[in-house]
Amino acid sequence: MNITKENTGDLTAILKVEVIEKDYQEQVVNVLKDYRKKANIPGFRVGKVPPGVIKKMYGKAVIADEVNKVLSESLQKYIEENKLNILGQPLPNVEKSENIDFEKQNDFVFFFDIGMSPEVNLELSDKIKVNYYKIKADKKTVDKYIEDIKKRNGTTIHPDAPETGDTVKGNLVQLDDKGQLMEDDAKNEALINIDFLKDNAIQKKFIKLKKGDKIIFNPLKATENETQTAAILGIKIEDTEKLKSDYEFTLTDIDRIEPAELNEELYKKTFPHAKIENEEQLRKEIKKEAEIVFAPESEKMFMNDAIEKLIETSEILLPDEFMKRWILESNEGKITKEQLEVQYDSYAKSLRWQLVENKIINDHNIKIDNQEIKTHIKKFLTSQMPMPKDDPEADNRMNGIIDSVMENKEEVKKINDQLYDEKLREVFKSTLKLTQKKVTFEEFSKLAQEINK
Repeated sequence: MNITKENTGDLTAILKVEVIEKDYQEQVVNVLKDYRKKANIPGFRVGKVPPGVIKKMYGKAVIADEVNKVLSESLQKYIEENKLNILGQPLPNVEKSENIDFEKQNDFVFFFDIGMSPEVNLELSDKIKVNYYKIKADKKTVDKYIEDIKKRNGTTIHPDAPETGDTVKGNLVQLDDKGQLMEDDAKNEALINIDFLKDNAIQKKFIKLKKGDKIIFNPLKATENETQTAAILGIKIEDTEKLKSDYEFTLTDIDRIEPAELNEELYKKTFPHAKIENEEQLRKEIKKEAEIVFAPESEKMFMNDAIEKLIETSEILLPDEFMKRWILESNEGKITKEQLEVQYDSYAKSLRWQLVENKIINDHNIKIDNQEIKTHIKKFLTSQMPMPKDDPEADNRMNGIIDSVMENKEEVKKINDQLYDEKLREVFKSTLKLTQKKVTFEEFSKLAQEINK
């Protein structure tokens, strides 16, 4: 067995693998002997078939199998021994490879293309600047929270005419293509929130209704949302005919939430653990709570921005043409060349981050063990269902639940990835230069939308 490597580019090479008869002959002989012991061929007793007959029947296929086994094992061994950090898997080089005849040849030569993983030259330092957005709860946000609190704790009244924010109740009857009312099975009692009606003209018509009034409209046009329309009509989204039809709506009732008054009873109900005596104190508590709720979004945005910055800073080149070929061949039938061209930049970006991430993990010795995963599970369970202290029975129940979760490989992997992300984020915070920027939630949302475009 002889393997040689010839570089064909900065990150590509060809492996030439020479397989001679002695590399595989012993294995072929042993396999054919085993076949002979078990062969059940008419005219011969089991185990007494002449070796020549066995070789004629199975020799070519056995040689092919054994050569391929030796080839695969040798390639893997060569890659490991020579510490070749390859991307994907070796791919047969069709242009250089000659036709193989396992019946007539004893020695074989194979050629494989390989793509090499690039060296990642990246050092985390305060030279790399990343924005960190601190989301502040402004007056507009606090006002909205207060309105939501008042509505959640409000009382329902039934006025004579609807307005924006109200929910109307009524009977819907489907119309046929001639505008005539259909049979009873096309009826449905529906609840429609006025705010769900995106078509302004239709919304205005609803606001003019009084109990007992009728209106003909197209629910799908009114909501511009198939899921909401299907829910209003009480049908499946696949029921296209009913989904797109016009309907007659008869108003039977109106629900309006009369907002609760701001008083000590509402303060205590909303924040039972805080001492709030007036609206000013309520606003301070809402601001504090809102900014706690916003914090994970800031962390998520920081992580995304850091990843983008590190990919950009590392300037990693990839053997793109090899990678495209490997993706196509390893996903044969699942992706076309045209689809790959559209998706490749996203794939390449993901691969670059994987290479950067692996370097950071190695450089900073980031590890997650089973005990950390168990501690995470216990912390989560305790937050959901607090257990008494110094209770052996409670501890046993807790440990039993933890062991059960640990048996779920998918859940364990999810927790493992989450803990890795947390440790990476802490490394970024301690090594990169964070540029603090205070923004409102509305401003932050616009930034997030721009990134996701």
